[in-house]
Amino acid sequence: MKLKDVEFAPLCVPLSRRIETLAAAGWIYLVVFGGLTGWAALIYIVMATRFWWLGLLYLAWMYIDRSVAWSNQIRYRFVRRWSWWKNFKNYFPVTLVKTHDLPADKSYLFATYPHGVLCAGSFSNFATDAGQFSELFPGLTSFLTTLSLHFSMPFSREIGIGLCLREASEKSLMNLLDNTKGNVAVLMVGGVSEAFKSFPGPYHLILKKRKGFIRVAIKAGASLVPVFSFGETNVYGLSEAEPNSIWEKLLKFIKWKSGNKVPIGRGFFQYSFGLVPRRHPIVTVVGKPIDLPKIENPEEEIIEKYHQIFIEELTKLFEEHKTKYSLHPNEMELILD
Repeated sequence: MKLKDVEFAPLCVPLSRRIETLAAAGWIYLVVFGGLTGWAALIYIVMATRFWWLGLLYLAWMYIDRSVAWSNQIRYRFVRRWSWWKNFKNYFPVTLVKTHDLPADKSYLFATYPHGVLCAGSFSNFATDAGQFSELFPGLTSFLTTLSLHFSMPFSREIGIGLCLREASEKSLMNLLDNTKGNVAVLMVGGVSEAFKSFPGPYHLILKKRKGFIRVAIKAGASLVPVFSFGETNVYGLSEAEPNSIWEKLLKFIKWKSGNKVPIGRGFFQYSFGLVPRRHPIVTVVGKPIDLPKIENPEEEIIEKYHQIFIEELTKLFEEHKTKYSLHPNEMELILD
């Protein structure tokens, strides 16, 4: 049903789909507002309750425990096993595809593309046990890397730790990969810069000048694995803020990097706009591992060599699977920046 260009969800939507939408909405709230909510709750506890001392103890714990952001320690593993994550996976739905065996006697760096607006495919496949990762890759443990900011957010940081999230830094990657077996560090190489290009259409990847992950993989002697998530850029649509509108002024104020182009999702009871991601299949394909030599201080020529090999393998992975997992003709092109 449409009312003034707003398409509302039917009243007869099955309860299971409502729950899946709630899971997607809860996830976006956790990612975007979880930190602010945590700080607001902690400030309230310290300033307005008789349990202020507990709040101060927790602040001290956050400081003492800050090294967890780059450690390979596993804690609160039950968080990954929450059945709630299956509702999130089924919402899109998200699927994981294996193309090669990955023996558990070594470590791996999954270089994942595209970033998407908020990495829904990588989160579901590599930060939760809702998918088939443990079945397809027995003996391996995945650690999804993210912004260090998330580890300074009260309460939500504990959920992230339980999901095996780690800081996206060289120190963190080396602790996960160097002299270890069975660890998988998952890195969205394109980062935030690529998120601003994650709109429906041709896939824009930030890769040509990103070589740090190659150097880290060589220093750790880890195998480098290209990973591509088809459909990741379709869970948010594309809208434009009108010139001189309050939205355009807000984008300029926060120094938005995509001009007046903004991602747009859906609401809980309507499909036209909102923060909730849209239902669209995401298929994450794990490619062929690239074995690298272990060199403590790799020369630029070695880094350049394997960077080129990675580009070739990622491109090959995309070309081999795009017609199977891309649902739109305009997604058949890969643009490397």
